[in-house]
Amino acid sequence: MSNLLKDAPIQLNPDLEYLGTETAFGFGAEVLAVDASKKFPQIYKFHVGDTGPKTPQPIIDTAVKALQDKQTKYGHFQGYPSVRRNIAAHWNKTRGINIDEDNIILTPGGKSVIDIAMQAFSGPENFIVGQNPGYPIYESLARFRNHNRYLPWYARAENGLLRFDVSDLEKIVQENSQVRLVVLNTPQNPTGMMMSQANLERVAALAHQYNFYVLFDDIYDQITFGGREHYSIISAPGMVERTINLNGYSKDFAMTGWRLGFAVAPKWLVKIFGQLAINQWSCVNTVGQICAGVVFGDVEVNGIKYPSVAQAIRPMIAADVAEYERKGKFVFEVLSLLKPFVIPNSPEGAFYIFPNIQKILDLDFVKNDLGVKSEKEFTRWMLYERGFACLAGPDFGAGAKGHIRFSYAEDRNLHVIPGMKYFVKMILEILEKSGQILPFALTEVNARVVDIEKACF
Repeated sequence: MSNLLKDAPIQLNPDLEYLGTETAFGFGAEVLAVDASKKFPQIYKFHVGDTGPKTPQPIIDTAVKALQDKQTKYGHFQGYPSVRRNIAAHWNKTRGINIDEDNIILTPGGKSVIDIAMQAFSGPENFIVGQNPGYPIYESLARFRNHNRYLPWYARAENGLLRFDVSDLEKIVQENSQVRLVVLNTPQNPTGMMMSQANLERVAALAHQYNFYVLFDDIYDQITFGGREHYSIISAPGMVERTINLNGYSKDFAMTGWRLGFAVAPKWLVKIFGQLAINQWSCVNTVGQICAGVVFGDVEVNGIKYPSVAQAIRPMIAADVAEYERKGKFVFEVLSLLKPFVIPNSPEGAFYIFPNIQKILDLDFVKNDLGVKSEKEFTRWMLYERGFACLAGPDFGAGAKGHIRFSYAEDRNLHVIPGMKYFVKMILEILEKSGQILPFALTEVNARVVDIEKACF
């Protein structure tokens, strides 16, 4: 329970108590306050999942042109047909499916898709299932919209690392016949892990067998590493009619502040989503709709034609992804220097890594001298006492005990490289004061990190 209503002077909707939050924003405000205090020369920022790159210039140029064309009236509530046709054509090409514009609705950011899906699938006897750890807004909105009828699919911990086993999901849906929606995210926030095609096809088989739908969030679909190919569950046989595919422009196209997303879903469900859209936000702004279209092809809106920017931005996006991969490898290799006290998972996609730090939290020095009793307290200690910002694992669910999340989306030279060097020194100092045998001497940090930097960049 959140105690959200404790100061309300009148009785409000009691389900508001089920609302959670996205800690990156609240903690981010604290980071800004500490930064403004000038207590530290610099705050090393690994806390927020914003993109390091800026929006590609051809998209910005299209927006400027649309504004000059006075495209400032209400837009189509579902998204202009030419825009949705481009998205549908791209999905058909990349997912191997057969949909059209009536399977698409544009939304003001990806969270709007989560909310309308939760509204549509909530019911007095229904359950919603989500990965834990997972992006916290899934659970927050599921509990709020569905009167707390939410079931976590916990990751298994093996040798300090996490993984989702589909057999655990199968047990959940076997024991709860009223599961109506399962939420999946791959590449995943917060872990940076990807679900394999084989596992997604197993989930698809369960969806048919147990009659549930899948809210499939693949907003990081283009940000994959090591030659891995992203697979969408909507591509599995029969899943076009059982999938709400959340996607958008924030991550792949570095457009977080534009608040521009979309859903691909069965036509009957898009009609419901359209009705909810009219009631909640009317429409996505017209300039945004135009830019949403030209990312995939030519569009015409209100009699004015806008050429595709797909070819122009492709090398820019590829360069951004390559940089994310280099940074992810760098962060992984640097954290690996601290084994067995810090155990990182190998990044597979998105721009997150989710190391296990339980052995640090268990140290008597940390618990007694620093007064740190949890992951949350450790991240706050790092911020307020050392000027280093990352998020506590349990911010993403109870299944993340012993973990913290690093986002390595920030600038390589301003944050990622010096910040990781700073983190290693901080942990080694803690180990030294705890009387532990160090993996290597503090005097070796610079040389070791430089060697990794040379290998990665």
